[in-house]
Amino acid sequence: MRNRIMRLATTTNTGEDGVATERTVALYRRIARGGTGIIVTESMRVHSSNAGRDHALLLYRKEIVPGLARVAEAVRAEGALFIAQLNHGGRQHHASEIPTLWAPSAIACPHSGGVPHEMTQAEIADVVKGFATAALHAKEAGCDGVEIHGAQGHLIQEFVSLFSNKREDDYGGSLDHRLRFAREVLSAVRESVGSDFIVGYRMGVEEFTRGGITIEESTDAAQRLAAIGVIDYLSLAQGNFSTIDTHLPDSHYPPVTFVDLHARVKAAVPGVPVATSSRIRTPEEAEAVVAAGKADIIGLCRALIADPEWPEKALRGASEDIRRCICCNRCWSGVVANKRLACAVNPTVGFEIEWPTFVRADRPKHVVVIGGGPGGMEAACTAAERGHRVTLFEKSSKLGGKLELARHFLPYHESSYAADDLSRRVAKLGVDVRMATAATCESVMAEAPDAVIVATGAAVYAPAVAGDGSVPVVTYSRSAAGATVIVMDEDGYYWASCMTEALARRGCKVVYVTRFLEALRELPEVSRISTLRALDELNVELRVNMSIDRVEGGTVILRHYYNSRREERLPDVSEIVWVGAQRANDRLAHELRAAGLTAVHVIGDAQAPRRLGNAIAEGHRAGRSI
Repeated sequence: MRNRIMRLATTTNTGEDGVATERTVALYRRIARGGTGIIVTESMRVHSSNAGRDHALLLYRKEIVPGLARVAEAVRAEGALFIAQLNHGGRQHHASEIPTLWAPSAIACPHSGGVPHEMTQAEIADVVKGFATAALHAKEAGCDGVEIHGAQGHLIQEFVSLFSNKREDDYGGSLDHRLRFAREVLSAVRESVGSDFIVGYRMGVEEFTRGGITIEESTDAAQRLAAIGVIDYLSLAQGNFSTIDTHLPDSHYPPVTFVDLHARVKAAVPGVPVATSSRIRTPEEAEAVVAAGKADIIGLCRALIADPEWPEKALRGASEDIRRCICCNRCWSGVVANKRLACAVNPTVGFEIEWPTFVRADRPKHVVVIGGGPGGMEAACTAAERGHRVTLFEKSSKLGGKLELARHFLPYHESSYAADDLSRRVAKLGVDVRMATAATCESVMAEAPDAVIVATGAAVYAPAVAGDGSVPVVTYSRSAAGATVIVMDEDGYYWASCMTEALARRGCKVVYVTRFLEALRELPEVSRISTLRALDELNVELRVNMSIDRVEGGTVILRHYYNSRREERLPDVSEIVWVGAQRANDRLAHELRAAGLTAVHVIGDAQAPRRLGNAIAEGHRAGRSI
């Protein structure tokens, strides 16, 4: 190990027909080149009963070896150790992915709702054999080791936990019996690969579920498993799919949120190296964890998606240059929808083949960027890195666009990190920034630009509401404590949750209204759970399938979106905050084209109001294209 940083298993959806592709090779090479010490693959399947999504890597098949060998060669050539993660997902899948779910007991998964098939002892033995076969394939491919996934509610943890295991045979009941499957898997894997091969174990330490694994039970389990003499390291995690928000904690959770919990397991197994994880964001936080003896290895997932060079920048003392993860969990929501891994703040993730390196432009040009939001700043930085002379117009006194507003709303202030990181890049790259300067067609043409990137965003507006106008409709509320405020959500994403939660924390009585079938439907599920929990604790009232019909004498009348005969009256409302009504600010782009400028690129919300990731990705592409 060149350092104590471990890239945790992260789904990439780059596989095809069960095997690794050249896109898989390029992605893992990029991570290794950034300086990570140990790279753990995405979760790879060990048995045909759990083949899963279209892009899953099927390690139980011999055909995977050549492609995985190319990945291993690329990673090891960059100086990192390469560990293959072996997993069977058990009951935690939807029927559309796996028609017949396997589990220790025929208990429906609270997440997917699917009732699994209770595995027979013969099937258990066959899955154990599958783990051993998959481990051997990993060794044949040139991996340095394997990691057995026994955490986060997957099959091995399902056997360990009374939450999912109600068996009455040798695989259920006492903790020793519930650990039998894990012991058999570990022993079979070690026998398959021999003593000169790393065997790690990813272990769940607390399920945060009534009747589930507790920290007290997991410390006992860790000692029992370590006593087998097979495990070379433990990688610790928490939760199951019923508490999936703990897998990828967002900003509702404090930094290094589960490290102290993991430290209790480390103390119970002093002879086994332990990896910890969960919202370790900066090198300084990581160093403090190791220095305190709470872990031996720092596991990073989202931080390395946001910036694969996190380790290398930490090594050379350039922490301020790290592109920080904002814990929005866009990465998670994409891969569970069977899309290729992507990131809101790092537009190059998933494009390692198309953009293997950064190529300087053959002929430097003058590029004018209009708008200093995240898309505009990314465009300016990318164009400057290409060697162009860049001028950036920003009409306000601060860079950041809408992200600047997020700075003032806990816990969503971390979104502003993206603006801060981009602002530093803008300054370091020497972009000519014209602050508090509203660009016009005449002022832009006076710059004699070779190309213009229009990143003027979208105008937020409050639609007219029928009635007597007795309740004001606004887009940004300054209501004081005690006021009754309705948040009308037509977007379903972070700005709605940000405004709703902020008003409730301010002491307002908040009623959240949306015509959608569920509240905040566009949020990644892992974030929606923690957000809805926070709103519940703040006594926010939720109204789904409803829209605002009219206002009469301070009363807001809601109408059911799918049953127009049903109304609800909300009296004494101080304000309606409307979220989601936006229009693209693209007028300047039309004027520039009419003036004869052909190289006009319109990006982000100026093209169509969407998400942060769209703006940054389009800004990057525009900067590269010039």
